[in-house]
Amino acid sequence: MATTDHKIRLSAVDKTKSAFKSLNMSLRGIRGAIFSFKTAMVGAFGAAGVGFAIQQSMQATDRLAKTADRIGTTTEALSKLQFAGKIAGLETRTLNMALQRFVRRTAEVAKGTGEAQGAIADLGLSAEKLIEMPLDQRILALSDAFANVENESEKLRLAFKLFDSEGAAVIQMLNEGSDSLRGFFADAERLGLVMRQDAADGVQRANDAIAKMVGLFQGVLSQTVAALAPAIE
Repeated sequence: MATTDHKIRLSAVDKTKSAFKSLNMSLRGIRGAIFSFKTAMVGAFGAAGVGFAIQQSMQATDRLAKTADRIGTTTEALSKLQFAGKIAGLETRTLNMALQRFVRRTAEVAKGTGEAQGAIADLGLSAEKLIEMPLDQRILALSDAFANVENESEKLRLAFKLFDSEGAAVIQMLNEGSDSLRGFFADAERLGLVMRQDAADGVQRANDAIAKMVGLFQGVLSQTVAALAPAIE
């Protein structure tokens, strides 16, 4: 019985050692990956620029998320469209404003109102169906509809009805055609430029926490200086 118990304990020890050895190898792999990432970051931005690069990235993601909320879409759809817009030569700010107006005007048409009613009808589209689609899919449908408009002046008129003064710029993207736009969307996915909504929400929370922390330190400093003011005087 003692011999059997001894063998069981030895077996357990061997398995435990094996498990810890495997864990240690995994941790070494994780540490290696972290240091490799750090080395790559430092090589790309310099030691002093890593923090700045991270800050800039967080701010850009925060702006993307807030703009998507304002437009009424997701960060996934908006980041795809922004990339396609850049390829087509649109400024991001111009595209964002155009999309915001398009979403609002399409919603108005779905309710039977708004100045874009004639434009939606002329393009052979249904506002009710459009507002049910993700924004990137709406633009694909719109691109296909614009492809059937042969007269450039008519395209411009319709674009102004849908996008207001940004319409002339948006035609550049619509003229690429839905197949090209799908290719741009796929490129954005492949390049890691499509920001997931849950990831963007996490960055927003982190930015809010940083702002609160900075405010806390500023408050403590102000209160401390105020308390010391009589002694300084």
